Amino acid sequence: MQKNLIFLDTETTDKIDGRLVQLAYKKRGDASMVVEFFKPPVPIKIEAMAVHHITEKKIVGKPAFADSRAKGTLSALLADAILVAHNAKFDVGILKTEGVETKEYICTLKVAQTMYDLPMYKMQYLRYLWGIEDDDATAHDAEGDVLILEKVFEHMMRDYAVKNNASESETIDAFIAISKNPLLLRTLSFGKHAGKTFEEIKATDPSYLQWMATLPGKDEDFVYTVNYYLGNLTPPRG
Repeated sequence: MQKNLIFLDTETTDKIDGRLVQLAYKKRGDASMVVEFFKPPVPIKIEAMAVHHITEKKIVGKPAFADSRAKGTLSALLADAILVAHNAKFDVGILKTEGVETKEYICTLKVAQTMYDLPMYKMQYLRYLWGIEDDDATAHDAEGDVLILEKVFEHMMRDYAVKNNASESETIDAFIAISKNPLLLRTLSFGKHAGKTFEEIKATDPSYLQWMATLPGKDEDFVYTVNYYLGNLTPPRG
């Protein structure tokens, strides 16, 4: 049975506790895409404008997402489809805040981090690494990001299927499982050991691992990784 996939990206008022200002999504294989702007109930932060270039002037007269037809349409689509997004946890969280539930999702960021050993995993990095061309795709614009997202996804689908002798359906199921599991991070991105692998830190400065375990507000991947290298957990199976 063929699985329905919806490639989606959002632009928001803020990276933390943001509200929706732009939404773009398309069904897998479709030429057409839905792209809409909304008037959020809170101001757009300057830091967010500097990334996506959506100003208050650009959304004057736009509907609130809560009152839009787009909300009902997207809710109905996601009731019977798999959402695909880069850093899907963020987009799923934004949609939930806006009253749209996601049943299944694939995080292409987590899939890339699981499949490849790379210096970074931003979607635009993957785009140029794999020679993905699309003159219509502008970075940090929801419409442009969806165009690249689909091509990045298809590249990883082919790689996984060949490496694991897997069917398309099996590959999608594996990507869903990877997306649900916490990720075992390779390197630390901050502090005095930034750039070192967690394995190196465990061997040379185990007390630093103990200290990191006490840090508040860290995401599930970081918490999982620290506890794994402290010997408290086993790696997830994807």
